[in-house]
Amino acid sequence: MPYSHEIQLVENLIIGRLQREYILPVQGPARVNQLGGNLPYTASAMAMWGGNAGLVSRVNPDYPLDWLKPLEIMGFDLRGIIQTDESFDARFFVAYSEGYKISYENPLTHFAERQLPFPEELFNYEPDTRRYCSKTDYLPYTFRVTDIPRAFLEANAAHICPIDFVSHKILPSVLRGGMIQTLSMRATDCYMDPAFWEEMRNLISELSIFMLSEKQALRLFQGRSVDLWEIARILASYGPEYLIINSKDGAAWVYDRVENKRFIVPAWAGSIVDPTGGLNAFDGAFLYNYRKSYDIVHATVCANLSMGICMEGSGPDYLTETLTALRDARLYALSQQVIYL
Repeated sequence: MPYSHEIQLVENLIIGRLQREYILPVQGPARVNQLGGNLPYTASAMAMWGGNAGLVSRVNPDYPLDWLKPLEIMGFDLRGIIQTDESFDARFFVAYSEGYKISYENPLTHFAERQLPFPEELFNYEPDTRRYCSKTDYLPYTFRVTDIPRAFLEANAAHICPIDFVSHKILPSVLRGGMIQTLSMRATDCYMDPAFWEEMRNLISELSIFMLSEKQALRLFQGRSVDLWEIARILASYGPEYLIINSKDGAAWVYDRVENKRFIVPAWAGSIVDPTGGLNAFDGAFLYNYRKSYDIVHATVCANLSMGICMEGSGPDYLTETLTALRDARLYALSQQVIYL
């Protein structure tokens, strides 16, 4: 527990990863060794709409916990931030080049091409994408049943960010064992693969909302289907009330299993500076606004708008600097563009 401050009532939980971010954005200055990971992006998007949550993550013994102080000041409860005894690589590097091409490899080359000094901390860096996705092995950042403070299990809603397969396998049951009524989860790349087909039903059966990208959906259903609505219907039949697919053009495709309804919220047409954390911003805004209104369309519009705003800047703190008047004006404009099917 990094700070002694405690919030009496935790209404929402966010479980995810904290990392050290090294980003070369589409435009603008590089982000070097700063607060990153899907957890702060999700939290910042929730804060942008006036919400807060209990945060849960496993971090290195040397992770700079003072980076989290602004989140605590905004009302986030940090009792679930656990410093492990076992060290693991918390670095995350990504470079965006012309045409929004993404590279997670060879940071030395990308810094050299932009004539930027190379951060010494990135020597010997290897991205997570090279790591084998195990169905059984616990990684140092894999969540344990005892990681979530007992008081957090009294929350009403929770979101599970991309972590690893084992974490996603155990967390829904743990959370449903408490007071959680609304449980959302964002798919992790490593297991969205035909090799994990047989595991998918049990993996998402206890979720209220399952979120995934178009790329993940097509990879999982390789050889089975290329129809996104069919994919959404099949996955929703495993348990989730709502299935959300974020398409490659930025639109959100939403399937409502209970009402058997579909709609699409288009992307907010803004400039893109840094795509990092966009989907995580979507998730944080969605959960908070859905729990606030129980209006799935409104929540999705808020979520897609938050994703667009996140990508107009760089870093999770950019979201919390958004002017309320600007946010609300854009919200009205985007809500007029929803496509009902």
